[in-house]
Amino acid sequence: MFADASFERTSTEERFHLPPAPRIIKELIPQLLKKLSEGQAKQLANILIAFIFAPRTAGGASGALALRTYVPKGPDKVEFVNFIFAENAVAGAMVEKAHSFRAFLQGEAPEGEKRRSLTPAVDKMPKEEGFLRMLLPQRLGGMGLSHTDFCRVRMAIAKGDPAISWVIQIISGTSWITSMAPGGVQDAVLGDGPRPVCGAYNPPRKARKADGGWIISGTWPDMSGSRQPNWAQQSVVLEGYDGPVVPGISMCYLPMDNMTIQDTWFVSGMQGTGSDTAIAKDVYIPESQPVVRTTGIAQLIGAVEAMLEIVTAESPKKPVLTTIIGPRTKSGAEMRDLGEAAAMIDTAKLILFDLTEKADRVGLGEAFTLAEKAKQRAGGPQMIALVHTASEPPMFQAGSSGFALDKPINRYWRDISMALRHIENIQTIGYEIYGRNFAGADPISPPGGY
Repeated sequence: MFADASFERTSTEERFHLPPAPRIIKELIPQLLKKLSEGQAKQLANILIAFIFAPRTAGGASGALALRTYVPKGPDKVEFVNFIFAENAVAGAMVEKAHSFRAFLQGEAPEGEKRRSLTPAVDKMPKEEGFLRMLLPQRLGGMGLSHTDFCRVRMAIAKGDPAISWVIQIISGTSWITSMAPGGVQDAVLGDGPRPVCGAYNPPRKARKADGGWIISGTWPDMSGSRQPNWAQQSVVLEGYDGPVVPGISMCYLPMDNMTIQDTWFVSGMQGTGSDTAIAKDVYIPESQPVVRTTGIAQLIGAVEAMLEIVTAESPKKPVLTTIIGPRTKSGAEMRDLGEAAAMIDTAKLILFDLTEKADRVGLGEAFTLAEKAKQRAGGPQMIALVHTASEPPMFQAGSSGFALDKPINRYWRDISMALRHIENIQTIGYEIYGRNFAGADPISPPGGY
């Protein structure tokens, strides 16, 4: 326990204003105190801050309030919930667990493509093994993985089946955004424990004003993971809004029981994601605030890495046809192409983890400037170009037989090729956003759309 006498003489309010950790925004402290009763604030200051703040030689104190969170449990009691981000052992265990399911997912993938959705066995796996609550904060029953660790898990899952990794990313990311929605939304969607949330944000549909809320009607195509969630987060345009219409700026939450799913997902890639059309007709919801959501690239990096692993494993055994070279490992040209693809994958990872490191720091209280948001949008196109280019040499080495539908490398290639064309992965838009911000030109998208 803290033994410094100067600390013991401080008041509850003074303890909250001790020099914060480098990543804490001090302006957030008054907001925190407003949410606590006098008894809760006193307990928080006496137990949490006294325990984790350490004395400094000058007589002050410093600490890491950012690394803890609390849950009110009564008028004069708070319960503390570990670290905001999961400890390394938890994150490492989830990565290892993801790797352990690789053979299982590869075996189920052909049937998933035929069904154009998750098989019953695969449907159970992410729910029972915790893969759908990795990003949810611990206060809501989740694991609280950092963005960086979440990407590591998705890359491992994608080596088994990119489509399943895509569904996990969509549901996990949308559920995580729900955890930051207004309290009423959190209570309705997550009040009874972790619940899967998916969503679709293009095109946005109209929300008609009603007494105390909104009436939602519309259809949303391409809703990945449409058969797994309890709730859907759908893009809307609010009645009376006269600003630019950008998909994903305003979202609403609809119970899946109040929607119907139309079987429309007939595509050549990412077939197993069940990205069908959701339909709502005159569904009433209470007032809520707009939120935003994003897509992800980590699963594409994992998938192209799996392609490279397949052809690398074949290299000592497969000959370079029409030559006398023998196995591919004796061909300078073949090894050069493998090296280039591997280097591009390594570069994509460097960009990815640089961007997620910033997102993790934001999660600990650091600000996210407009310039940094624009840089993130440019980082996406860089990774997309690298993944696209790196996916081609393995297919040339696999040859025409690699395009047989029963070959795993073909499924990886088709899934990557389609996912690269997701609306958030359009390279020219990301680069233009960054270029305009860099040059101080007029933006083409509201900051919330970055």
